[in-house]
Amino acid sequence: MLTKTEKITYNYAGGKNMLKLENITKDYESGNSVVHALKGVDIEFRESEFVSILGQSGCGKTTLLNIIGGLDRYTSGNLIINRKINKRI
Repeated sequence: MLTKTEKITYNYAGGKNMLKLENITKDYESGNSVVHALKGVDIEFRESEFVSILGQSGCGKTTLLNIIGGLDRYTSGNLIINRKINKRI
């Protein structure tokens, strides 16, 4: 699972934030239990920045990309696109 402790911080000069995820969590119900696919993910993407997302199988990479792309809903947190908070529907 992607967690706050696994985030990578980049220090690039300039470039405005195009996309920002704040404390994003995603939980799936599985029978009587809950699977925590994402736990408190914080990440920022700047304009014209190239990014790769790496991790072990099952750690939440596809879930994260589906949330960013609007294909999946997140359980809690904020998804900010061009400084506008997009609340989940």
